[in-house]
Amino acid sequence: MEIKNSEDLKIAIRELEQKELRQKEQLTANFHAFKETLTPLHLLKSTFNKVKETPGITSTVLKASLGLGVGILSKKLFFGKSPGILRKVIGSAVQMGLAGLVAKKTDAIKHNSGQLIKRIFRSKKLSTVK
Repeated sequence: MEIKNSEDLKIAIRELEQKELRQKEQLTANFHAFKETLTPLHLLKSTFNKVKETPGITSTVLKASLGLGVGILSKKLFFGKSPGILRKVIGSAVQMGLAGLVAKKTDAIKHNSGQLIKRIFRSKKLSTVK
């Protein structure tokens, strides 16, 4: 817009003030939206969704969790609350060893446990049929 007189200048100033007001409102809205994305709950949700969408990561996390769970369970079963340092060290070694073994052999464990469950239920069906 070309400014030729004081009236044109007032109109241009008014337009610029309105533009400035719209930009401030937009900036404020963007800031509040950004601030909302930084809440711990939203960060946790977005991280979980990214992990869920990543191919292969869910099976890896599942295998690691299963291995860790078996390791902790085996340590508790075999050693309990060990008073001695040597028993604690051996318990931790067994825990880590079993956790690693289970994490690496998860597919074989799933297959074998599935076969075992099928055999158990098949034998129960056969005994109830007779």
